[in-house]
Amino acid sequence: MIRLKIIYIFFTVLLINSCIEPIDFETGKEPRRLVVEGLISNNSYTDRQIFPGPAERFYVSLSWTREVTNEYDEIISDAKVELLNSNGEIIPYVWNSDNERYEIPFDNFKAIDGLKYQLRIELSSGETYISEEEELHVAPPISELKVTNETRIKEIQIREETSIVEQRGVRLAVSLPEHSDQKTYFYRWKVVPGWVFESSMLNAANPNKTCYITNRFYFQKINVRTDRSGGYDETLFFLETDDNDRVEYDFTALIVQYSLSPEAYEFWNELALQQQSGGGIFDPPPFPLSSNIRNVNNPAEKVSGYFMVAHESVKRWFINKSELPYNLTFPDPCEPIPGVPFIPPRGCSNCLDYAGGHTEITNQKPSWWREY
Repeated sequence: MIRLKIIYIFFTVLLINSCIEPIDFETGKEPRRLVVEGLISNNSYTDRQIFPGPAERFYVSLSWTREVTNEYDEIISDAKVELLNSNGEIIPYVWNSDNERYEIPFDNFKAIDGLKYQLRIELSSGETYISEEEELHVAPPISELKVTNETRIKEIQIREETSIVEQRGVRLAVSLPEHSDQKTYFYRWKVVPGWVFESSMLNAANPNKTCYITNRFYFQKINVRTDRSGGYDETLFFLETDDNDRVEYDFTALIVQYSLSPEAYEFWNELALQQQSGGGIFDPPPFPLSSNIRNVNNPAEKVSGYFMVAHESVKRWFINKSELPYNLTFPDPCEPIPGVPFIPPRGCSNCLDYAGGHTEITNQKPSWWREY
């Protein structure tokens, strides 16, 4: 059972790979509240099918937190959900029971520059909620990813003692092109990492020898930036390589860049400030988070979540140990140690049992994965 006083809110900022980011909210004994998540972008479902990652339809998820316990687990499946635009068009969402969310079923639907969009939700109780208007803020696409080999100093704990060690790794940054158009861009970047696991106990013909791993929580930093001039590189993450067997065969990161409205940017910047102020993404926020969704008949009602319209671009990056300027060797977890009783770890007889942490795993090579 999840502890009292916590709401788990999953903000999915669209994607090509849905990124679930759990944020804890201290709510005391407040009554239940509506939780909304969703986003549309300039890339339709058809567009996403040619991207280097799994394609997803635009969707909206709805749920209630429970009274007293405030557990995020009461999914709302009987609402009427619609997208309105400033041309007077109404685009319906359809309930998908497999994914437990509402989806836009039209393959070629996408957000259009110059139109404004609102999300409208009508619950079976008759209560109606609507978002503030959002529109596309077109920005230059990702132009280049910059890779730098670095050595950093880090502290490690060994038997309650702190040691200072050097850690080699790779810093990945996105280049923001210089611009003199007097525009201010509000960016957020999402990083979805993945890697390969192979079992040395199985031969190459075994379908469960090689698996492709995704772990959306491997990089937790919220990357946001207000850009007024460009002409610099924005660091997204540092990938440690020493003692990191994720780079042995192939490591990848899907980089998704969102250009947001100032209001949506403020929402994500508040989350970024939360990370910087005391703890991680899973700590209670020190201040209430913004929301652009309200109850039409009761504006004072608290609603959690944010509906966004984002201009999106995507790049995928790969690296493995052969591409580093130094040699790395990794012990084989499936190889017995002489003279020591040996029980093969999970995954050694079936890569689908990999225990290194993942949100998705498959033994089918994705079409966008490179040869390595």
